[in-house]
Amino acid sequence: MSRPLRIEYPGAVYHVMNRGNSRKKIFLSKEDYQTFLSALAETHDLWGVEVLAYCLLDNHYHLCLRTPQGNLSRIMRHLGGIYTQRFNRAHGRDGDLFRGRYKAIVVDADDYLTSVVRYIHLNPVEAGLAKAPEEYRWSSHASYLKRKTAPAWLKTQEVLGRFGSPKEFQAFVLAGNDAAIRTFYRRSRQGPVLGKETFRERIRKRLNKIDREHPRYERVEVRPTVERVLKQVGKEYEVSVEDLLRGRRGVHNEARRVAMYLVKRLCDLTLQETAERFRVGSYGVVGWACHGVRTRMTTDKRLMNWVEGIQEKIYQQKI
Repeated sequence: MSRPLRIEYPGAVYHVMNRGNSRKKIFLSKEDYQTFLSALAETHDLWGVEVLAYCLLDNHYHLCLRTPQGNLSRIMRHLGGIYTQRFNRAHGRDGDLFRGRYKAIVVDADDYLTSVVRYIHLNPVEAGLAKAPEEYRWSSHASYLKRKTAPAWLKTQEVLGRFGSPKEFQAFVLAGNDAAIRTFYRRSRQGPVLGKETFRERIRKRLNKIDREHPRYERVEVRPTVERVLKQVGKEYEVSVEDLLRGRRGVHNEARRVAMYLVKRLCDLTLQETAERFRVGSYGVVGWACHGVRTRMTTDKRLMNWVEGIQEKIYQQKI
């Protein structure tokens, strides 16, 4: 039997879950929790995922994510792989840490996003690990109540914007999960979509389209071509694609570095593949260029807005 189709498209919102192999613990120390959150932050920076909520328990985790680029599989491959490597290294282990494929439920964000975030934040209370959700350290709930303490990669405003204040959000969470949500998550096998019938119908149409156009593939990721990225970067910087691909020793070329960063990030290429595209002999050059752009974007708001604007224009073009 083939594995179920992954539903992936730009802008999709998911409730993602996974457990340890044989329900064993995936967090053995405070440092493990911190390592996972660091890996989540790196994944946000590398792949553009929006983290809306999280909760880490000793043998499993819950994440609420949005994928502007429609690349959930790539995101989770990176997150699961990098955390497993660091966990095994820290504890002198090897082999798989998680029980297998993560579970991803597509969420109708218009009607169910706040309920899913509430469900995630109430997990420690339901498990008897805390009397109140804000008391549990390894959840995003406290960051929702004190936004100044929230990490930069955690996006709280979308959910909080639906309430008058964090205090109203807290009251909503403390009211507990509603009956429909409890019924959905108590099933032995949850459905792949959480939403009203109109939303589920849109998903069915999307899956039917994928089945007709790509009958041999279990999932389809929508991502731009290298050529499209180079063309848009060249247009924004008013240089030719050839200029982006041709480096000049000792000359700082922001356009070329941004092109490397976006090609690596949006087109899912390895450093070596990106280096070959840009006619660079060492993939380390690409790694340093991408690192430099990412680092500058954290302190240079102009560059951050500029690069994000180019990315949006790339995705606005027809696939």
